[in-house]
Amino acid sequence: MSPAYVLEPTYDTLRRRLLAGVWPSGQRLEAARLAKELGVSMTPVRDSLNRLAGERLVHASHGEGYQVPLLDETELRALIDWHEALIGIALGRRSAMAVATELPEGHDGIGERTAIIFAVIANTAGSLELHWALGNAAARLGCYRRHEETVLDQALAELAALEALMREGNRAKLARAIERYHDRRRAVAGDLVHAARHADSPDV
Repeated sequence: MSPAYVLEPTYDTLRRRLLAGVWPSGQRLEAARLAKELGVSMTPVRDSLNRLAGERLVHASHGEGYQVPLLDETELRALIDWHEALIGIALGRRSAMAVATELPEGHDGIGERTAIIFAVIANTAGSLELHWALGNAAARLGCYRRHEETVLDQALAELAALEALMREGNRAKLARAIERYHDRRRAVAGDLVHAARHADSPDV
């Protein structure tokens, strides 16, 4: 097992890339290339990939190594349903919505920005389990969210509207907007699957 001071940054980097949708669906993740790119040995990369596989964020199979999960349209819709259910739990808490005026910046594209927005909503519920489950779903959705700007009209404007509703603190309006958000993505799940599978693959 790698020491924590090497393992944790390696794991965090790979997980953040999944959130941002850096790799297309089905992309093979080669430990040797990742180790060279990150400037670490093979051990922390393999340990990180094994941890991500345990969290179902990457797929591991004998003889094939590691790859970004390859979902079909039905599986993606089910994941969108799960994400909506988790957000519904957060919004169902009776505590007042308290959201920072400015959300954290420094994100890497629409995938990570979306994950930040929903994480802030989930955090209002004060549940670490909910926070972890939502982050897990966000990382699995990353390679699909990356393509929302091309598949969906006004995807970025929709996120901006969600942020405005969060600051307003009206849970009923926010819940309706989030329902529309998920409905729109369910409707184009097939297009998102196609886009994620045929995206340009960076060397890994």
